[in-house]
Amino acid sequence: METDDNLRSDELLLEKQAIAWFTRMNGRPSPADRGDFEAWLAASSDHARHYDKVAALWSDMGALSAALGASETETLATPLERIRALRRERGRGRAATGAVLGLVLALCLGWIWLDRPHLFENWQADQVTPRGEQRTVVLADGSTAQLDSDSALAVEFSEGLRRVRLLRGTAFFEVKRSGAPFVVGAGQGEARVLGTSFEVAASDDGSVAVTLASGSVAVELPQSREAVILKPGERVAYGGHGLGKAEAVDVADVTAWRAGRFIFNDMPLSQVLARIERHHRGRIVLLGSALGGRHVTGNVTLRDSAAALAALQSSVGFSITTVGPVTFVSP
Repeated sequence: METDDNLRSDELLLEKQAIAWFTRMNGRPSPADRGDFEAWLAASSDHARHYDKVAALWSDMGALSAALGASETETLATPLERIRALRRERGRGRAATGAVLGLVLALCLGWIWLDRPHLFENWQADQVTPRGEQRTVVLADGSTAQLDSDSALAVEFSEGLRRVRLLRGTAFFEVKRSGAPFVVGAGQGEARVLGTSFEVAASDDGSVAVTLASGSVAVELPQSREAVILKPGERVAYGGHGLGKAEAVDVADVTAWRAGRFIFNDMPLSQVLARIERHHRGRIVLLGSALGGRHVTGNVTLRDSAAALAALQSSVGFSITTVGPVTFVSP
């Protein structure tokens, strides 16, 4: 029997799919899009139920729907005015006001998803790079951290210990040698060094990869007491599966993002798109788990996300539909 958490998770997934399909079908759908949509509807009665709920909400919003293409200030101004008007009307009472407040909340959450997906996480960070921007920061001890696009770093230096935490994204560290250990926490583990250069990359699924360019680094999982010491040119990954084995990699390929390139070999398309999205002004929504699971190899620019998507499209073969700030990738 499914737990309540599983049921809520399934409902949330269906709701997201319904919103994505509604947005896509109200753009400029191709005949193939319409066919895929009909197949999705026919796959389950739950699909149609969620789609109808989204359509009904959109219809109830009336003039509010036009505001989605405006700035966040304009987007929120219209529903707020609706609230004030409803308060002046007799007979509507709290129920009507509550309904519009719900719409305002939905619009706020939609804006956060589109334009500020890591808003709350960024509040915990000392250094943040927005999408499409890289930055090198000099830490208090003279060490440097080059942050990839859409990354966040928290710094917690104290006497006798230099500690930072990678909250999101990817960072390349060049650590100034000192008697105080330099520790980079990410996910469930940490990398501990005295003086070296290495990369730490945190994925959205909670997994983390550490790649050593020079020197020596110990990668540890404190809870399970697993540990491995890397040699230059090695990488190790960890996550829910525990700590993996060290493997030899081409450091230049792994860290090519520092020069604005993304080199990937036999990687699921879903992961490739997630990396490109970090450099994209908007969201990239993948429709189709089979497509996302296809393994691809390539070398694309990160400084022009549209060009990167076009290069992938020509080699893999998929459809791209753009509706406002959302780009849909489908079979």
